[in-house]
Amino acid sequence: MMNKAKKLLKKIIYCLTITVLALIYSNCYASVEISNVRYWTAPDHTRIVLDVDKETVCDVKESENLLVLNFKDASLNKSIPSEIILNKPGIKKLVFYHIDKGGVKIELILDKYRKAEVFKLKKFQDRPDRVVVDIFLQVAPVEEIAEEQMPMLKQKKIIVIDPGHGGDDPGAVARKGVYEKNIVLSISREIKKEINKMPGYRAVLTREGDYYVSFNKRLKIAKNLDASLFISVHADAARNRKAKGSSVYCLSTSGASNEAAKLLANNENLSDIIGGVPNGEGKNESGLIILNMFQTNTINLSRTYADTLMNHLNSINSLKYKSVQEAPFNVLKLPDIPAVLIETAYISNPQEENLLRSRNFQKKLAVAVASSVKEYLSGTASISPSNDALKNNYEINDAVEKQAVRKNKEITTIYYEIKRGDTLHSVAQHCNTKVAVLLKLNNLKLKDQLFVGRKILVPANKTGDNEFAASSQKNKYSNRKKPSRIYKVQKGDTIFSLAKQNSITVQELCKLNNMKSSSPLLYGQKIKLP
Repeated sequence: MMNKAKKLLKKIIYCLTITVLALIYSNCYASVEISNVRYWTAPDHTRIVLDVDKETVCDVKESENLLVLNFKDASLNKSIPSEIILNKPGIKKLVFYHIDKGGVKIELILDKYRKAEVFKLKKFQDRPDRVVVDIFLQVAPVEEIAEEQMPMLKQKKIIVIDPGHGGDDPGAVARKGVYEKNIVLSISREIKKEINKMPGYRAVLTREGDYYVSFNKRLKIAKNLDASLFISVHADAARNRKAKGSSVYCLSTSGASNEAAKLLANNENLSDIIGGVPNGEGKNESGLIILNMFQTNTINLSRTYADTLMNHLNSINSLKYKSVQEAPFNVLKLPDIPAVLIETAYISNPQEENLLRSRNFQKKLAVAVASSVKEYLSGTASISPSNDALKNNYEINDAVEKQAVRKNKEITTIYYEIKRGDTLHSVAQHCNTKVAVLLKLNNLKLKDQLFVGRKILVPANKTGDNEFAASSQKNKYSNRKKPSRIYKVQKGDTIFSLAKQNSITVQELCKLNNMKSSSPLLYGQKIKLP
């Protein structure tokens, strides 16, 4: 009986072992399903994406105008037809075959192409494993085209507008199914139109359609064009549907200004992975050295523009933050070109989603961005983004002018130096006077621009102006030489951060070091601090 029991136990163990091994074997070599086929067309290539339900191996054979992919132990989803007519640049059609021993053969009928590359992308977030085919066209890549246009663009200030995401990377998705990638492309096109209306300026988009452009290519376009500004356009999203407002970000080489900025940067920096950039394309070790040498000065310039941009955005929408935010965005890592990232509004907020989809709001946004560009690059502070509103509120009639003349005989005046961001309205408020009085005192008109550094006459004998006069007197004495110490610039330092840490203005810091706010501030440089 004992021997029979032992023999039965051995048989059971044997059968179980065979079963387990069969399951393991079948799992390792289970048929891979090709579940979906997608494609995108860019100026320099067409991309075919094959979604598969697990990692797979495929053999690739290329001959004249024909690319063949052979998948072993594979099957096709029932939704995929036997033939897909594309007629896109570089490719005519796709043909699918079931072959012996449970395999799938895919033929890509090509046309007038330069080269084809096949690579795999691993499963990431909600994206499945993918086999990607890039068919490069017989045209120069977008960054080389930009280089050829240089002679024509040399006389103009180039502004690169970068619509975020694209192609396989939709960005944030609104409740109604609207993709961020489509919204920001539409806004960027409007910005381009507004900038191109300004004499001496030319806007260039990093992508003109629904396809993904790697961080490297986006930055290379700006470098090759020797751009004056780089503006990356996005639409924010949050779990809290009530979150709202526009915000502006600059690059930080150290950390983020707050936890929200850190999370946003982390999310945006995944775009290359989601968009499907081949492994290694985005890596550039030598760029880090160049970045450390020049980035401090570029960040200063970026922050100056970002402040100007925020002033203009504030006229059309509420601001999420009162100041410019900082975070390590990969798309802003340009060594010598001021770059900012603008979150136009919250696509996750129902009210702001409607705004973002509105053509009227998109145009207002474009006008605000274009106005900020002109103000920053021309070195002037315009009266206001909305001159019409000023005219309505401060229309000067004969009675006001006569009153201003009479008062002019009774008041004393002092000089006020225009600073960046000043408007006639803000100066009038500061001096406790009226815009009409300032216009008459300085023989100005509402449409006239205020240049930074210009001195204008302001009343000095009104209630509240004593404080202003005292401030001017204080500034007079502050010109006297003060004790200072030598400081060695550290990585991540900016003129703004050093001024803030030492409780002085940027202008005072620049004056102390006989430099301009646009002067380079390099790592290891020695400067004076109070």
